[in-house]
Amino acid sequence: MPRHRLRPLRIILLFFLAVALPLSMSNSIISDVSAQPSRETLLDIQIVFIGFNGEEVDLKYLDWNNPSYKYQSVLIPGIGTGVMFRFNYTYKFVSEEFEDRFVDFLTSIKVEEYMKDQLWNYSFKLTHFGVSLNYTTFETDALNTFYDADAVEDWLISHIDEVGVDRERYTLVIADLHELVPSITPSQFDLAVSGGETLLTPHFYNITTIDEDLGLRDDRRWMTAWGGDGRLYFIDLSAGPSPLTGELPIQLAVHVNRLDETSPYFKAWLTQYLSDYIYGAVYNLFAPDLLYPLNFAESYRIDILMLDNRSSPDPKPEESLNVDLIRESLEELLPFAEVKVEVRFEALAEHPELEEIVRASTSQSRGVQAALPPGRIYPPNFVDARPIYEWLSEEGGGHLKDLFHVTRSEEVYDIPVLIFVFQRDFNLALTFKDWISYGVSRDIWGVALYDVALISHSEYDLKAGEYPLPGETCQPGKGYGFTQTVIHEVGHMLGLNHPFLYDQVEGFTDSVMAYYPDRYRFSRFDVDALLRALTDKFLMYAESMVANSGLNPLTSGIIGDVNEKLREAEGHYNKMNYLEALKSAKEARMQASKLIYIPLKGPAIGLDKVAVIVIGLVGFAVGYLIHRRAVQRRPLCPYCHSPLAWIEEYARYYCYGCEIYV
Repeated sequence: MPRHRLRPLRIILLFFLAVALPLSMSNSIISDVSAQPSRETLLDIQIVFIGFNGEEVDLKYLDWNNPSYKYQSVLIPGIGTGVMFRFNYTYKFVSEEFEDRFVDFLTSIKVEEYMKDQLWNYSFKLTHFGVSLNYTTFETDALNTFYDADAVEDWLISHIDEVGVDRERYTLVIADLHELVPSITPSQFDLAVSGGETLLTPHFYNITTIDEDLGLRDDRRWMTAWGGDGRLYFIDLSAGPSPLTGELPIQLAVHVNRLDETSPYFKAWLTQYLSDYIYGAVYNLFAPDLLYPLNFAESYRIDILMLDNRSSPDPKPEESLNVDLIRESLEELLPFAEVKVEVRFEALAEHPELEEIVRASTSQSRGVQAALPPGRIYPPNFVDARPIYEWLSEEGGGHLKDLFHVTRSEEVYDIPVLIFVFQRDFNLALTFKDWISYGVSRDIWGVALYDVALISHSEYDLKAGEYPLPGETCQPGKGYGFTQTVIHEVGHMLGLNHPFLYDQVEGFTDSVMAYYPDRYRFSRFDVDALLRALTDKFLMYAESMVANSGLNPLTSGIIGDVNEKLREAEGHYNKMNYLEALKSAKEARMQASKLIYIPLKGPAIGLDKVAVIVIGLVGFAVGYLIHRRAVQRRPLCPYCHSPLAWIEEYARYYCYGCEIYV
């Protein structure tokens, strides 16, 4: 596949999609569509309610509010994949007995922690003139209740079949537990906002992460949802409020909006409220968009070059990167292929021209005498990534080939990763007009630019444990290594998105593609998305080749083989066995590719076939000539040499193999 090179002014768009935290789109979610879908596929989605009863929710109205279909997009370069998902929803309300057992389990694992003068940021309101944001913030004491997120997910997966759902299908569990477990109450909220004395009693779901390279321990406390080890995702609407999403729990949402729970409108409001959360899970996890076009290969090679620009070698570069863990994580994502990870450790000074580019792109905005840890406000010390990428890119200086030997074919697909280790608190950043890395609060650790991934850590990052933030414990000799960032950016290079693109709640996903959990593995949703999209791609190619082959008797034998593999692939696909579906779809594509050459190779079937006997020699000759002219009229892709499809809507040819317009 050809490289999709980004022009310099498009890097900002890429940054928003691949690095920056996207804005939540809870009210309307729109997908770019390049043409009419070439393939429609049905996804079953099971919704399980805990803490609700069937009379509270209007299921017919919920069905109407929920997305019934979605056109899948490739966000860069902004085209459709040709796939349209249709969603089939089923709804289950758990019994009181199931609910009681779940609450008993939560009670058995709860951990309470008292925090004095905890800073809360509850809600966001526009000012009277609508020109700025006003934050409702205050400090008050809290007795927080925490539940182990992994343990809760395991319990639900183990027991969810008791509700009558299939654990191998996508399942969204939505709970309201504010009357069953310790939760923040409206009266607590009113006292806190008015400046009165109160003790808040919220609950959250938490995990503890330990950096696999340099051992830094982090407590990820403030989650209200979790999932990703299987095909189940859990949202507790009564948890929080989380400072990460800024969303009120359901009991406060009802209170601050002064809703009358006995009024006819409340049922409609609650149904819409539930649907808004369903939207996020469906669009982010169950049927996600892709960041880049997918590239199938028999072998993927991750070529890592780490350039050290520090004056001190502590910690050693080799200690900050775990090659085995990178390979193992990618093997789980790419079970159909071989994965190789190669790494080189060099000094930036060994590349004087690049060193000069880095030096010329450095801004000491904060100053070199500032104390560590650096503040969380602007301006940071940074190295602008855009001039570096211009120097590397083929459209710019073209120096990427000086650092990496890149092969991209179906046999071998290389992903170059360039890592910088900077002094003090310097990291890469992307400027936008008068701001730095618009949309996020600080500089960046990495960005995936399709032809190369750029990654950086500072000395401060590698020794972050020695510079604890207020309220944190000093961890001498501990810090953040590169492994998690490398896996994350390579995931982008392979086509995966962040799981919080359309709703920030799904930022609480057990995935390396999420930010907050800081995990090293890909979620089941990530693996499904990649395998399913590759399968869709191969199936569409094979089906289009069969459709374009016409009634030529030369092709009937091959078409029969293709159709057999297509049926086999669809059978696995419908069972959500995407790996086996991909294998069959690949066979179908291989057989279908032979149809391009049939006119040049002569008959592919014997004279004893019924079709040949009926048509006769004259019909055979006429059919052959017509078919050859048809093939000649259908231009081929200049990159993969597959027949192009004419897209009437845009009056352009499109290659389904490369997923680009030609």
